[in-house]
Amino acid sequence: MKSEIKTYTYPNGEIQRIQLVRMDDWGEVNFFRPHRSEEALDQIAAIYRTYLVPACPWIFGQMILFALPEHVEIQIPSLSKKYGELSDPLTEAAAILESGVKIRHGRPMFSSQLAKELWQELEEAHCVQLVNGQAPFTKIIPVGGELGRMTETRPDAALKVNASFFVMDCFDCATAYDSVGTPIGLCVKDGVILSPPLYHREALLVKENRSVTVTIPELEDLSIEIAGQLYRADENAQVYTRPEHKKTPRGAGRELVIIGNRIVAVHEGGGTPIPASGFVLRVDEDCPAKPGEPVVYHGMEDVLFGIQVGNSIIRDGEKTSSFRSPFYNIRSPFQRVPFPPSLYPLDFQKARAARIALGADAEGKPLLIWAEGAGKLRYEPGRDSCGASLAELGEICEELGMMNAVNLDGGGSAQILLRNARSLLISDRNPTDNSEMERVAPLGLMISDF
Repeated sequence: MKSEIKTYTYPNGEIQRIQLVRMDDWGEVNFFRPHRSEEALDQIAAIYRTYLVPACPWIFGQMILFALPEHVEIQIPSLSKKYGELSDPLTEAAAILESGVKIRHGRPMFSSQLAKELWQELEEAHCVQLVNGQAPFTKIIPVGGELGRMTETRPDAALKVNASFFVMDCFDCATAYDSVGTPIGLCVKDGVILSPPLYHREALLVKENRSVTVTIPELEDLSIEIAGQLYRADENAQVYTRPEHKKTPRGAGRELVIIGNRIVAVHEGGGTPIPASGFVLRVDEDCPAKPGEPVVYHGMEDVLFGIQVGNSIIRDGEKTSSFRSPFYNIRSPFQRVPFPPSLYPLDFQKARAARIALGADAEGKPLLIWAEGAGKLRYEPGRDSCGASLAELGEICEELGMMNAVNLDGGGSAQILLRNARSLLISDRNPTDNSEMERVAPLGLMISDF
């Protein structure tokens, strides 16, 4: 594995630093989850207050961010009329707060005793925070327990880099099933599908013979195994996803709400809210599946490695010039059903940010590129990197010999760690001294040894 830093200077005096890492074989690349951070809720709230809300306060409402304390037992019913039979206490708590609390003049107002008692428990455990936008609505934002800093996990690893998009903003928390920190999109390793494809987006697939392609995998093409029974869309089951549906149509059958590789809820009779981070599978009424049961996907046994995140950057040596993967436009009056990431910048040519590209060279060997972003609080042209648009990232990838590549999660999450050290600067900064502020994330890619 080899790493190098390059600096590009533009005619207007701005600069762009990038880090290029050449790796030996796709078999070395693995997914990993950072250790859970006790500071995750505080940091997510700080990101809202420092970056998200000040950028466009008129689109955000009164937001309740909360996490469930590990060592505090909260009595929560496991059945919700709206969300069905549940298995996850975080979802149960979100459903209670959604139906039982509103923020008025900066204070909580309760319409149920259960919501009031839950709020008091969360307050005593310092597990709830308010962030105020200007819009007149209250939004519940659960923060999951699988968020952590990559520097605090496997410090001995040869390489670590952030990976997939994950639920981050309030519009991505479309239902009580969704929580901040849930990864979104296909992840495959050694033929095992760790999470299914969503949203008709491009993915980088590496077959066992080391051939590399950028393609669009579909959930409907997979077999879904639950409790020993195989289900396929339009054969013995129906699949409902966003943005085609916000909730399922009324009808007979059991509806299994699936996020990643687990059933999070079972609902009857239709009208089930569809999670932004998963899908709903309608099966026969006699299906014995219950909340909490595992889900196994079949159909990619010949895939050595696969990841589905953002748009392609380059395909078969040709730069991508526009979006080939759909993204929700929060400002569009025609896109009624949000799907993540809702606040993704949509100007392919001009929207600059920190970027990560993962792909392969002409020999099929893996390449990784980090385009350093501008500091989000202060920016000095000619001294700080300006950040790259997706079009500019494509030009860099072409120059450096990439043949097929996709855009990984960027912005404040973007970083490459070699032996746990960064060679460039991350773009999230502390307001007090402009120092780097590493963002918590739920998923990364790792190579254990050089």
